[in-house]
Amino acid sequence: HLYHRKMLVRDINWLGEVSFPLKCQAKIRYHGEKAECVVEPAGKDKVVVEFSEPQRAITPGQAGVFYQKERLLGGGWIEKAFD
Repeated sequence: HLYHRKMLVRDINWLGEVSFPLKCQAKIRYHGEKAECVVEPAGKDKVVVEFSEPQRAITPGQAGVFYQKERLLGGGWIEKAFD
């Protein structure tokens, strides 16, 4: 139950223009490793993130932050994890 492939992220704040599907990396913890993912829109200011590999302990209320290599794309708050 600790591992999930998807998460819903709300209150997204993008730092520039992005196009979907967005292939990038996401961090779900401040000290966590970036993980490969694909981001798709899921309504107003929400996205569904699907990771290439299941991620451990995706926690609602934590930040979900998106990168392309070292470039910060934006982020929001994790609403839920699912498969």
